[in-house]
Amino acid sequence: MQRDSDRAQTTQDFAVGISVFLLTVGFTFGFLPTLLSPFGSPVGDDITAKSDRVAGTMINDFAVDGEPRTLNATELDAWLNTDIDGDGTALRNDEDDLREYFGLRASADINVTVMNVQEGGNRPVLQPPTLTRMTAGDDYRSQTPAASTTRVVLVSGGHCDVQCVLVVRVW
Repeated sequence: MQRDSDRAQTTQDFAVGISVFLLTVGFTFGFLPTLLSPFGSPVGDDITAKSDRVAGTMINDFAVDGEPRTLNATELDAWLNTDIDGDGTALRNDEDDLREYFGLRASADINVTVMNVQEGGNRPVLQPPTLTRMTAGDDYRSQTPAASTTRVVLVSGGHCDVQCVLVVRVW
């Protein structure tokens, strides 16, 4: 009688089987996150919340009474030219003052811009006559992922061609 076909599982068979199983599970858990990473956002929710908060603050602080989403051009221009900390630098050129005004950490970079949407879709920075360019903060150079919040607004005095947009970027 031959007993070769009736042999039970040996320790070596068990070790090889478990090793193959563990390698397969390890490879799956190691490879799966990289497979799904292109669909994830490179910007955290905290940065997006900061961007939304800054846009909301701008609309609340510079709104024309009785006109929703209309920014007062004169007040906005005066604010951009204000020297908050007395160092001789206007807010538009002093990102530290801008961060302090909105309560952001010193490590955050911010840019606030009001753009004039023109016929054909061009979006230059709004520069009303006798007022300065409506932008403040550091220039965003696409070097890092940024949270961007855009709000459609009007600017008092009829300075918008088609419409204006308030764009806030935090990175």
